[in-house]
Amino acid sequence: MTGFKRCSLILLALLLVPQGLTANPIISHWVAYSPSGSWQPGQVADSSLIWHDLRVLSEFHFCGLTTYGTLDSLCTVPRLARRFGFEPIVMGVWIDSNETLNRRSIELAIEYHADADAICVGNEALFFNRVDTSYLQWAMDTIRTATGKPVTTSEHWTMYSRPGYQQWLLRNCDFLFPILNPTDNGIHEPGPGVDWVMDQLGSIETMAGDSLGVILKEAGWPTNSDDPPQREWANEASQYSFLNELSGRFGGDTLYFCFEAFDGWWKTGDPTQPYWGLFDSARLPKLYAGGLGIEESRGYLPARSRPRAPTPTLLGRIGWSDMLYDAAGQRVPGARARTGVYFLRGEGIRGVSKRVSKVVIAR
Repeated sequence: MTGFKRCSLILLALLLVPQGLTANPIISHWVAYSPSGSWQPGQVADSSLIWHDLRVLSEFHFCGLTTYGTLDSLCTVPRLARRFGFEPIVMGVWIDSNETLNRRSIELAIEYHADADAICVGNEALFFNRVDTSYLQWAMDTIRTATGKPVTTSEHWTMYSRPGYQQWLLRNCDFLFPILNPTDNGIHEPGPGVDWVMDQLGSIETMAGDSLGVILKEAGWPTNSDDPPQREWANEASQYSFLNELSGRFGGDTLYFCFEAFDGWWKTGDPTQPYWGLFDSARLPKLYAGGLGIEESRGYLPARSRPRAPTPTLLGRIGWSDMLYDAAGQRVPGARARTGVYFLRGEGIRGVSKRVSKVVIAR
């Protein structure tokens, strides 16, 4: 990303990125959010569920949030997130072939838009042919006119170069919001995955020119698979390596949302789909998120000093669970950690928390 591009993202500087963010001693992280636990689309997410989800994300130093819909009480997420100090907040509006539900989603976005910094209308709606461009333009224009907020849609990365869609996206989006997940595109090693993300993002930025900002809507890595051979690369150690290196490549600019906050057990389109969360469905942090739980501002494990290719051997969990992980990112059966805060141990990893007490391996 060029220096001019960073300076030219007026949308981000004034509307999306909180003032004084660069002075924060804790590295900021943004995350894509859907509720945890037994929630699934079509089921109302009560305020207590959302509140506890946001509390956990806040405690692990996530400060930016993007969502996917307004139905099922998800329209209340921006208001609750603002109370935790989340910024930026991008409200998602799910768009598909059901026009009745689409209209209700749009109505709720307009009614509850006050705490959103921007609104994303549709998630891969064009890529999966859920609607056509004329319908999506109507939905985006309706929300933009009613709210006065920046409006975009989020699409699979290929749509930003596809004839018939590229110019439409440039004309109708206030900023571009692409989705770039390496393993969905046949890349199964974290290092090359980061290279691929940065290359594709650079191409989209070049296409956008100086007129539009670009924020990465989704960048993630699955931690398990229902297809056993895929677990060689779909594991928590690989997620850790990918997101850790991606954070370093962005440097001080947080212009991407980690995908995703919590495992979505209800997703069935692919063997890895239920396992993309940084936390599992019970809000237990996985390897990468566990590292963020260390008190970075007190110098225990500054994010910027983390190695780009770590070899973690143990992750102790605080409070919620006593489970440990091995180098492959899998839970160690019978292993328990008795510790006051999270810690990492491994070759080349510095800054282990001073509050570690002991590890007990029960076989």
